[in-house]
Amino acid sequence: MTARYRRCGHDTGPLHPGDQQAIAEFTVMLAARKKPAPWTGQGDIAVRIGEYGLARGRPRPDQQPDTNPVALALIHPDTGTALTATLHCAQFRIHGAWAMPYRLLTHAFAGRDLPADIDLST
Repeated sequence: MTARYRRCGHDTGPLHPGDQQAIAEFTVMLAARKKPAPWTGQGDIAVRIGEYGLARGRPRPDQQPDTNPVALALIHPDTGTALTATLHCAQFRIHGAWAMPYRLLTHAFAGRDLPADIDLST
């Protein structure tokens, strides 16, 4: 897990190496969130959960990228284990292809469970 900031951002002097790493990870995540790679039907999907969150979704093996809704299971961003049964996800909820910087925006990274009544079809 990434170390959190160790000092106030208004302090003078060089940043701690751990702070520099956290800032670099956050910057990469913002860049990836701003310009997502399109999902081409191969690999995992970044799915919008709520207003700001993302989750890692794994479509069924026989799933075509142009179908609406997409059948997928939400999986843990680090371990790849399924967190839900198969869900039907509307195309507009697909942010793009999954990228590791997105893990900072997941429920699992924040130590929270997904909502029990999660509905990706609307």
